[in-house]
Amino acid sequence: MISFIAGIFIDLDHIIDHYINNGFTLNPNAVYDACIDIKFKTLYLVFHSYEIVILLWIAIYCFSLSNAWKALAIGITQHVIFDNLTNPMRKLGYFFTYRALKRFRKDLLIRNTSKG
Repeated sequence: MISFIAGIFIDLDHIIDHYINNGFTLNPNAVYDACIDIKFKTLYLVFHSYEIVILLWIAIYCFSLSNAWKALAIGITQHVIFDNLTNPMRKLGYFFTYRALKRFRKDLLIRNTSKG
């Protein structure tokens, strides 16, 4: 259950990105539509990051954290890997450091998906 919930709640960073780019709204459809169509100038996606995944697994190992922490890490890891394989983000786009080096600019982070 923890793994499943972690895999869902990682997407809360999309709400943060919506707020930064488009302002506050209580309309979930507006947030969903903006995320699906990537209607942002910048993409921070603070939780979608291999650095967080790596740090979490290191902490689990170094501090002998419980199975609950392992389940949390599995859910987050699966989510980030699946997103990396299925979304139009550039190869290194799921590294927060890479996004920071690109100044979080969507136009530098998203692959051109047009076929024309």
